[in-house]
Amino acid sequence: MKKGLICAGAVCLLWAAWMIWSETSRQPQSDCICLPDAAAREGWLNLRGWQVKEPIISPVRMPQDWVTSAGQDWLCLQHRQGLYPDDYPGAEAICYRYPICDAGAQYAELYLCGDILIAAQVYDPETGIMQSVQLL
Repeated sequence: MKKGLICAGAVCLLWAAWMIWSETSRQPQSDCICLPDAAAREGWLNLRGWQVKEPIISPVRMPQDWVTSAGQDWLCLQHRQGLYPDDYPGAEAICYRYPICDAGAQYAELYLCGDILIAAQVYDPETGIMQSVQLL
């Protein structure tokens, strides 16, 4: 009798663990922005008001942490846009640097890990200061 209860308990425990694992592994990342190709990346920028030219593409490694004040400022800019590069510490990423067609900015940068957008900014042509990709 005890053996049966122990087996039933073990089965229930395994079932619960499997349910938790399968639920977390299948959860869609609804807050992630997936940009799987060049058209999607350019379209995402176009929807925010930026007309861009062909990008310069380069690999980058995300920092393990952002301990400097400049790093913290950059993270704040990203968080205000709903992007979380700090979820990818030390990750290999690709930087897409797009020249801007109009005089409103020098260039825009998109950082992607795989197809997931993890950071984005544009640079002011007069000051070179980073700003949100959202036009005000």
